[in-house]
Amino acid sequence: MEEQSKANENIEKLNSEQRYAVYKVLHAIYEYQTDMPKCFFLDGPAGTGKTFVYSTLLHAVRGKGDQAIAVASTGIAATLLSGGRTAHSIFKIPLTLNATSTCNLKPNTSEAKILLDAKVIIWDEAPMTHVHAFLAVDRLLKDLTKCNEPFGGKIILLGGDFRQVLPVILRGSRSLTVSSCIKKHRLWSDFFVMKLTENMCAFDSEKEFASWLLHVGEGESGEKIQFPPFFYPEIQDPVQQLFSDIDFKTVTPEELKGRAILTVTNDLSIQINNRVLECMPENEVIYESIDNIVSNDPQDQLAYTEEFLNSLTLTGMPPHKLRIKPGIIIMLLRNLAPSKGLCNGTRLIVI
Repeated sequence: MEEQSKANENIEKLNSEQRYAVYKVLHAIYEYQTDMPKCFFLDGPAGTGKTFVYSTLLHAVRGKGDQAIAVASTGIAATLLSGGRTAHSIFKIPLTLNATSTCNLKPNTSEAKILLDAKVIIWDEAPMTHVHAFLAVDRLLKDLTKCNEPFGGKIILLGGDFRQVLPVILRGSRSLTVSSCIKKHRLWSDFFVMKLTENMCAFDSEKEFASWLLHVGEGESGEKIQFPPFFYPEIQDPVQQLFSDIDFKTVTPEELKGRAILTVTNDLSIQINNRVLECMPENEVIYESIDNIVSNDPQDQLAYTEEFLNSLTLTGMPPHKLRIKPGIIIMLLRNLAPSKGLCNGTRLIVI
């Protein structure tokens, strides 16, 4: 009853585009006819309410006592979905993929039964997942259901925004990145695309910026994009602007947790973090990494000294010298326990 109540409450708040998407999928689940699609894609820029649509569908299906699976391409996105898990953990997608990869999930297991019982599978942030992962899931569901329809005949709703992050291809060209998207594969022809265009989150003061972002994302701004001057602040400006009203001697975690400075490089983020740390009066603790090369070749040992390895700050890794103070906000870099909200991107407080 609680799930159905939440579904009814959400349905009352849907705009026309969201309502269309919700009922289109529900009709496919409960009133399916042979001319209806079973694969859907919900396209919409940030703030248009994709997550709200997913949530409404999950509550509606579960409110009827049926199974609904919610997955996302990242741990942080999965935490926004009721019962959400990463796609890799649900489908057992291998970390190393190719065009013939298969999922490491066995038939006649409890995990397989959950997939078989599911009335719908919802997959958020789908555009950033390599098409080989979708092909592996397609093979898995066909194998489990013994049905040769796309994704084993399951109702599946993918969602996301192709204007944002596409699959990351190591040292890949633009064409290779584009070709790794599901949109460029024959599977895409099986998907019915539904669009959300109304930004439900932007304040009036932000709508012009949201419109500019959409203009860029749609490729309507030409080959060269002109950024407004406020895109280039001096390094001290964002720190001063964000924390000018804070007394670091008495600041509380509640005051800090709603503030963040975004930047695009590790070096700049370390500079900004150090600047903020200097403002805090608490005693500093420094943790140093232990770096060594895993090789028995003496030449490698000579070429990659400990000092050289210490100087590197790799993507997704903390710096060699990690400076910490009580009360600061830190970010988790691994999916430790997504079901508890502890995943890559989760912000935590040092106590």
